[in-house]
Amino acid sequence: MSTTSSAGVKEHDAEKGQFNATGLAYAVKDIDENSSDEELLAYQISPQETRSLLRRLDSFLAPMVMILYLISFLDRSNIGNASTGGMFVDIGAPKNGLSVTTSIFYATYAVTTVWGAVVLGNGFIHNYASLVALRLVLGFLESALTPCLFLILTFYYQRMELAWRTSLMFVSAATSGVVGGLIGAGFLKLDGRLGLEGWRHLYIWEGAITILIGFASIFFIADSPASAWYLSPRQKLLMRVRDLQARQYTGADAFSWAEVRKAFTEPIVYLSGLTQLGFDICLYGFSTFIVVIVKALGYSTINSQLLTAPIYAWAAIVYLAAAHICDKKDVRYWLILPLGLVTCIGYILLVAVQHSTAVSLFACFLCGTGIYTAVGINVSWLNSNIAGVRKRSTAIGIQQLIGNIGGVIAGQIYRSQDKPHYRLGHAVSLGSMAFGLAMMTVMTWLLRHRNAKKLALTEAEKEEQDRQGVTGDAHWSFMYVW
Repeated sequence: MSTTSSAGVKEHDAEKGQFNATGLAYAVKDIDENSSDEELLAYQISPQETRSLLRRLDSFLAPMVMILYLISFLDRSNIGNASTGGMFVDIGAPKNGLSVTTSIFYATYAVTTVWGAVVLGNGFIHNYASLVALRLVLGFLESALTPCLFLILTFYYQRMELAWRTSLMFVSAATSGVVGGLIGAGFLKLDGRLGLEGWRHLYIWEGAITILIGFASIFFIADSPASAWYLSPRQKLLMRVRDLQARQYTGADAFSWAEVRKAFTEPIVYLSGLTQLGFDICLYGFSTFIVVIVKALGYSTINSQLLTAPIYAWAAIVYLAAAHICDKKDVRYWLILPLGLVTCIGYILLVAVQHSTAVSLFACFLCGTGIYTAVGINVSWLNSNIAGVRKRSTAIGIQQLIGNIGGVIAGQIYRSQDKPHYRLGHAVSLGSMAFGLAMMTVMTWLLRHRNAKKLALTEAEKEEQDRQGVTGDAHWSFMYVW
């Protein structure tokens, strides 16, 4: 006897015994390239095959995604390193030059492999106007990278596999701080070599490296799993099985304006975006100005570069541990909340304690504890709670648009006239983290409320949804994660 699944796909005879994750009986012993979609749906991928496939993806796709995100974060935040090396004095910039050029990057970044050339061009500027123009162009060219990388990961990894892989992206952002601090110190020591200031060496070499990585990414970021050269024919077939089974609740991936409209009318998207806004103000303020903050504590230019490396390393270690727990225990809210509160304590110390270098430096470690975890897990959280490729891609764009406004704000809160203590910047960052945690709490309540409503549905109501062709995250079988 055959039945019909909630997505309208015929199941194989259930009398064969067991069922796969989609609820379909897996009567099919094996598959090949000639297997029908129905046979692929009924096939259960073994744990061994899944592990082998994920190892392959994690060996080729994930590292390139990490490197691209690392280099993009390095290229946008190295202005802080260059600032401590005297760039703004050399080009005759006003006192608020660092704040303005930080904000204008996100002005274009928020609304929209070539940016490497722009970064390299920073090494040849001679006035403040040129820097402003190049930062605007850099923001425009980098704007699509982050949401596209997030979306690409959803094409290859399933819901419960995303948190760890997204974490690798944000760990690379924290790692960029380690790398940036170390190479920043190295390049600034080249001051005077070849007749160039140290900060010019920094921009020229980082820009050249970015261009090379951009060309390399062409060979690793495939349009789809079917065209990924590093996957064997069998692995490509398994990717097709995973995709078909995931579509049981996501629906078809053909473009539909209706799916786009669903994203624009989805409260979860805006709550996630506002959460991201609060967290991003902290993230962009921290990643851009931490070297300036550390130098203001009384350290030399080179030592301030070097001291940021362990702060970023600590943030990366905490995030990796949190992402691992997120994947294994399927928990998000109760990870972000306590770590976010630790970050709040760090900012409270920075505001309250102004005459102890040791306490202020320790507070910087506390600030880094929750920032990257909060930002990264919130992104993967939205990916896991929005079903349907078109709705998800639109939702990611909306979330990132709202969140990246935080970069504009972050550029204005750490003002040169507030050094050495930067109380305004720390106070705003504290309030922003608290705001993000509050929005996250509201979002979690909504997710739990929706799950409760789905669990309360009667069988008749579930069947009615099936008859109406309800798909995506609205379907009764889709449970939101929190």
